[in-house]
Amino acid sequence: MPERKSPFYLLTGLLFGLILGVVYAWVLTPQEALETQPSMLRSDFKDTYREMIARAYLYSNDLGRAKARLALLDDEDPVRELAVQAQLSLGQDAENRPAHALAALAAALQEESEGTPMASVEGTLLMDITREADSGETTPEPTEGGATPVEPADTQNTPAPTRDAGTDNTPEPTTTPTATATPTATLGAPFILNDMQLECNPAIDPPKIQIYVFDAAGEPVPGVAALVFWEGQVDRFVTGLKPTFGLGYADFEMDPLKTYTLRLENGGDPIQSITGRLCEDGGESYYGSWRFNFVQP
Repeated sequence: MPERKSPFYLLTGLLFGLILGVVYAWVLTPQEALETQPSMLRSDFKDTYREMIARAYLYSNDLGRAKARLALLDDEDPVRELAVQAQLSLGQDAENRPAHALAALAAALQEESEGTPMASVEGTLLMDITREADSGETTPEPTEGGATPVEPADTQNTPAPTRDAGTDNTPEPTTTPTATATPTATLGAPFILNDMQLECNPAIDPPKIQIYVFDAAGEPVPGVAALVFWEGQVDRFVTGLKPTFGLGYADFEMDPLKTYTLRLENGGDPIQSITGRLCEDGGESYYGSWRFNFVQP
């Protein structure tokens, strides 16, 4: 009868293998612990981090904590980064909730830094966002010296919107005390074209269709969508996404050799036959940008 071997040799082998594994992992090739900051993350992980911050801000409304968290990313312009990410997100999904959260946080930071009131505040910003991402190019502010009145004749000499009722045809607004000092568009009153100008500035390349939207008190209004039509195509852009140029500002890059029609999404008469027009500067010719000022009666 064969002699039965003791099973203890199996346990001895397992214990010996375990000891060798611990020595190899902890002594010979230990895992190095590295401290990784949010600023060192990959760009897509940074986007996820911003989205989480924006969602937390909508829940807690704690702007100070949101700013502290964003500071860990070391973004050169946190407001612009939030706005660009919001635009890209909504371009993929029109009902993208994180995009609205990102836009709300961007608007809150802009309001705090410049003291400019937002168009709507109550935990979330109900503002549509254009599909086109902000390219980050430097677009200089239009200057009065470079503006050249153009047709139609009944609008070219109309002054830009102002708070002074004596300088234009806009009636003096009636102010009513409200819970907040946030300027909002009067319900049921569509914006109308106040004037249009040709902006001659060679730094704006390619030329743009620029819109400025003001309420009856002369305050810029974000969240107003405009539609541009050309050659069977249509594009949509929204004010307030480039706060550097004003909360009532939005633009669309145009091909000066094509003809466009512009209309605000919430109504109003379309502006047709918008095309490139040459500007002269020191013997050099270039295409200017069109500026359209919309006001609320």
